[in-house]
Amino acid sequence: MKNPLPQELTDRLEKQFGPSALQNILTAFSAKRLPVFRVNTIKSNDEAVMAILREENIGFERLKGLPHAFKIKNRSSDDLLKHKLCQTGKIYLQGITSMLPPLVLDPKPGETILDLCAAPGSKTSQMAAMMKNSGRLVACDDNSVRFQKLQNTLKIQGADFVEAREMDAALLYKELPETFDKILADVPCSAEGRIDLSDPRSYRFWTQKNIIAHAKIQRRLLRSAVACLKLGGTLVYSTCTLAPEEDEQMIEWLLQTFPELKTEAFELPLVSTRKGAANSLYILPSKENEGLFVVKLVKT
Repeated sequence: MKNPLPQELTDRLEKQFGPSALQNILTAFSAKRLPVFRVNTIKSNDEAVMAILREENIGFERLKGLPHAFKIKNRSSDDLLKHKLCQTGKIYLQGITSMLPPLVLDPKPGETILDLCAAPGSKTSQMAAMMKNSGRLVACDDNSVRFQKLQNTLKIQGADFVEAREMDAALLYKELPETFDKILADVPCSAEGRIDLSDPRSYRFWTQKNIIAHAKIQRRLLRSAVACLKLGGTLVYSTCTLAPEEDEQMIEWLLQTFPELKTEAFELPLVSTRKGAANSLYILPSKENEGLFVVKLVKT
């Protein structure tokens, strides 16, 4: 298959990660991945879900190191979306890399948490389950269509305690300065890590101008996030892009602009990582997972 991506993007990926990694990335962009889901521990547990899977001869594999996560071998994503387990909110279809930023943030029951850009609710509902519906979890999104999806996800998942707010999270600092123990900033991005070569909609938007526009939005959101974070609090920043302007360069800007922030090293289960600047990690696209960039910071 001829590579349909813009040459500028391909050249940059090769320069960024090397020729061998580029070929692996391009192969991953064509991969048909098996469905992965997370058991929603608010409504069920691993053993109960596995019993139903066995009863219905649905082949599965537990993903080691990734709590409550399963790969399905003989059903499609569409099949699972129609299944009663999904319809009743006992499981939630969610990719491997989508589950990782909440694990890095590690929200605990009783803490005050902010999901800065929450829709459609994958990570919000995951964090709600990690918090056992105890504490305060504020979830923001300013897009009305996406916000409805967020509300629907939270309702089906039984995450009743989440405060869902349809608003521009970049303005939240005016209302809730230095309020949150932990903040997840999984921000809008150019989404290079989610390219699917069989779907031109996933890459035809790509331009350098689009990357710069997203970086501007990200800086605006991060300014608010830092202001909302308590002293001693943790901020996890993540994107599903590989663009340096939105990843490593964004962290360099963040550390220069807010010297009270310090990065912390961390490890991720299951996936192969590449080190970025200042303790950040890239997860390159593979046959198992989409691409991700993530970094953990503490306000000192």
